[in-house]
This record gives sequence, C-alpha cells and structure tokens, in this order.
Amino acid sequence: MARYQPHDAYYWRARERGLPSRAAFKLDELLARHRLIRSGARVIDLGCAPGGWLAVLAEAVGARGRVIGIDLAPSRVASPNVIALTGDLNDPAIRAEALARLAGQADLITSDLSPKLTGIADRDQARSAELLYVALEFARTALRPGGAMVAKAFMGAAFDEIAAEFRRAFARVELTRPRASRPGSAEIYLVATGFKPDPHPAQA
Repeated sequence: MARYQPHDAYYWRARERGLPSRAAFKLDELLARHRLIRSGARVIDLGCAPGGWLAVLAEAVGARGRVIGIDLAPSRVASPNVIALTGDLNDPAIRAEALARLAGQADLITSDLSPKLTGIADRDQARSAELLYVALEFARTALRPGGAMVAKAFMGAAFDEIAAEFRRAFARVELTRPRASRPGSAEIYLVATGFKPDPHPAQA
C-alpha cells in the first residue's frame, strides 16, 4: 500500500511556485485534462482559502479574465484579476456580491469545499454532501448555459444521489482522481460540462 509522504514532490513543487499547498496541482491537472478554461473567462471558486486554486485560476484566465473566491477564512490574493470574499456561501448577501463583482455569468465554478473533519465517517460524509448540494444550487444561479463545474466530493452513502443531481444539471459528468491527491484519500472530483439551466425555475 502506498504511504503518504508529507514532503513529497508535490509539496516541494508548491513551495517552489509560492503556492500555499499541493491542492493547486489537482486543479491544474483537471483544467488541462478537460480543457475547462480559456483566457478572459469568468470563474467563481468556492472554498478558496488559503488561495492555491485562486493562483492557478488567475493565471489561466489571464489579465482579461476575472476570478471571485468565497470562503469563511481569508485568502491570500496576489493578482489584480482576483477578488476573495470572506463569508458564508449560504448568505444571500455574499452570493449577490460575488455575482455583482463577477459582472456577468460564470464560465466555470470550482468547489474545494470541505467540512471540518471529525473522524466520524458517516458524519463527515453527510456534511460533505450537504456542502456539495449548496455548491450545486449556487452554480444553477451563477453559471452560463454550457458552463462547467469542478467539485470535490467524498465517496459515501449519499454519493450516487449527488452524482445523479449533477447529471440532471449538466450534459456530461466525469468522476476523476488527480495524481496530486494523497494516497489513500477518499476524495474524488466531479467534472461537469454543458450546464443546462432549468427551463422552469422555482418561483420565490
């Protein structure tokens, strides 16, 4: 069985590039493999702290693009085309500010949302599923038709139901595990493309 080495090649590559963690390489790989982004794109990154994904996205969209991050914790921002909002995604005010700062519909939404783990598998998986539903619900209001989403998930009892929800909202959904994931990790990423807006949205 592979053993996780805390100071492996991804750790050192992150340090060399000034990135806060190895997590940035997961997104880097997914963006390249699935061709999810282009120069000038608009992106919202959910669960953006400490800022590794923001750095990757800022480079990918270029100077003409825009990246908005949302997290309960502050994020390090080192690019003029990135705005990091500190707040709760469940807060309507934070959602409204993110969309206003984006100045248009998102081409891509990324989600690295994760609960504070308790070590109790059922509880952690349930909380992770809840966050994933929140991310998908927000994406339904923020993505342009045909847009894409990348979201971290954990295998568990609710996973099949979550995957089915994504398949209802997108034309294509793939499950993948980036090479930079820690050996033995239960995380998996949903890569969803071809967003299909609900033709009959619920009335408030």
